[in-house]
Amino acid sequence: MTANPGATSSAGPAGSGEASLVKFSQCVRDQGFSWYPDPQPDGGLVVHNPDGVDQSKLAKAEEACKKYQPGQGRQGPLPAEDLKKIQQVSQCMRDHGFAKYPDPDANGSLTIDSQTLGVEPGDPAFQKTMRECQKFMPAPKSSKGNS
Repeated sequence: MTANPGATSSAGPAGSGEASLVKFSQCVRDQGFSWYPDPQPDGGLVVHNPDGVDQSKLAKAEEACKKYQPGQGRQGPLPAEDLKKIQQVSQCMRDHGFAKYPDPDANGSLTIDSQTLGVEPGDPAFQKTMRECQKFMPAPKSSKGNS
């Protein structure tokens, strides 16, 4: 399976996850995608592709920057415990009215397509629900006790 354009990725249990995601985002921007976001304060990375993005070029940029993505150094899929937490985020989004919100793949990535979802990522209701559902996201090991 190739990189998932428009994916939401969790920093997962990586100790320096946030710093690595910042490097990953900067790397993708350096590949010509100036709109590519930095990770959120909770360590997650939510990417919503603007209209007209060449998916194959974005996938190549994400692949080129993969070395900076937390968890890419380990072999195999995301630990089952973390994957289950990311699945809870997806279920939470569906429970709150976003019925077409996808489940993550075995690596914890998921593709969010605003046309399929039926809502733009900047929609205030979507943003509010995402903030609420992020409570299920696995916390990076470097978190300060409170999640």
